[in-house]
Amino acid sequence: MECYKCGSELSSLDICSNCGAQVGVYKKIITMSNTFYNMGLQKARVRDLSGATELLKQSLALYKKNIQARNLLGLVYYEMGEVVIALREWVLSKNFEPENNIADYFIKKVQSNQNKLQVLNQSVRKYNICLRHAAEDKKDVAIIQLKKVINTNEKFVKAYQLLGLLYIHEQEYEKAKRVLKKSLTIDRGSTLSTRYLNEINEVTGVTEKELKKEQAKEKKKKKKEPEGLSGNDVIIPKSTYKEINYGFFTFIYVVIGMVIGAAMVFFLVTPAKIKDAKSEGSKDVQSYMDEISKSNITISDLEVQIEALNAEKQSLSEQLAQEQGKTDNSAAYNELLEAVTLFVNNDVKGCADKLTTITLPEGMETQAVNLYNALTARTYPEAATAHINQGSQLANRSQWQEALTELLLGEKMNPNDIGCLYNIGKCYYQLNGQAIDENARKYFEKVIELSPGSNYAGWSQGWLGQ
Repeated sequence: MECYKCGSELSSLDICSNCGAQVGVYKKIITMSNTFYNMGLQKARVRDLSGATELLKQSLALYKKNIQARNLLGLVYYEMGEVVIALREWVLSKNFEPENNIADYFIKKVQSNQNKLQVLNQSVRKYNICLRHAAEDKKDVAIIQLKKVINTNEKFVKAYQLLGLLYIHEQEYEKAKRVLKKSLTIDRGSTLSTRYLNEINEVTGVTEKELKKEQAKEKKKKKKEPEGLSGNDVIIPKSTYKEINYGFFTFIYVVIGMVIGAAMVFFLVTPAKIKDAKSEGSKDVQSYMDEISKSNITISDLEVQIEALNAEKQSLSEQLAQEQGKTDNSAAYNELLEAVTLFVNNDVKGCADKLTTITLPEGMETQAVNLYNALTARTYPEAATAHINQGSQLANRSQWQEALTELLLGEKMNPNDIGCLYNIGKCYYQLNGQAIDENARKYFEKVIELSPGSNYAGWSQGWLGQ
């Protein structure tokens, strides 16, 4: 388990040994999240998909970066026919952990068959349309469309449940039972499907025991074959009837039927499809126009910002040129101009690093000093944090010399950061062959002086006492 603040490995203590953060509550949250994940995994193994979904959502509510729980939730959604939501969970998982994440395999597997993915997405859209039809009391249309949805997405549990509910409203209880039982083969723990079945049994007055008996009787009837008639029972006389050949008429009827079908498609179906296509096309065009408008606005804003920055740079360059003409401090002005250029180009860290190398000589103009102070105030806090974090990570990997370089830069920018001072002392201690030298002693004593009651002070006292 890693520290949420600095990323170092945690021990059994409730305090991070690297940054001193309190991690007791954090550990309990991670443990509870993993517990819900394990419970959801057990539910998923017995195909109680609804129960697994609720438990996995609780796991992620506690710790959103629980990669195993998020990947399993995506698989559960996929098994329930909700491919879009499954992809969303896997993409989130991939963003939290880009490397060595099985979600990458799931995403590629689903997206490898674009035709199937498009069909499944279309089934979800049709289901939403069916919901609207049902709300508008267009139950017949909704039932027809839901049958098509189930044919294209055989695992779509919500479609089975909605179709079963519509059958119940139409009092077609046998059809409703078949559909709901099909949904329970996919999600055995669905309380909604079970509730619908119980309501059907209450309305029809059929108990579960009676249902089993009826099913057993039907199976026996199917096994019994009807007895054929023997020659003694039936006398078949010779027939003088000559069967008429209807082949020609059948062919004519087929041709007429095809013509009628083509006419219906042309006059009824085709205009509706053309109208829908035009509507969709106009929506897409409007969407593209909105996106282009937003892009134009963004580009205009960026151009205004660039012009302002260039103007600021030009003004500062002119000021510095004037100052260079007045004094002999040309080298300091040049370095300060380089720092300004880095800042204008949004290189905050590079600007801060450059400022640490500049020493303002005596006699510098007040405007130059104010500019230097303004740049340090704008860049040092952010750059110091970056150097200190980088140095702490290098120290955790025992790269002491590289860590010391980063931490010393961080100290220049933020000389009162206790964690930085403490880690500098550790680096000097390790580079001196795990012995206290003058540099290590100086930094440990400075930590004790600046923060006498902190954990860092206690740890520094321990190093000095060796």
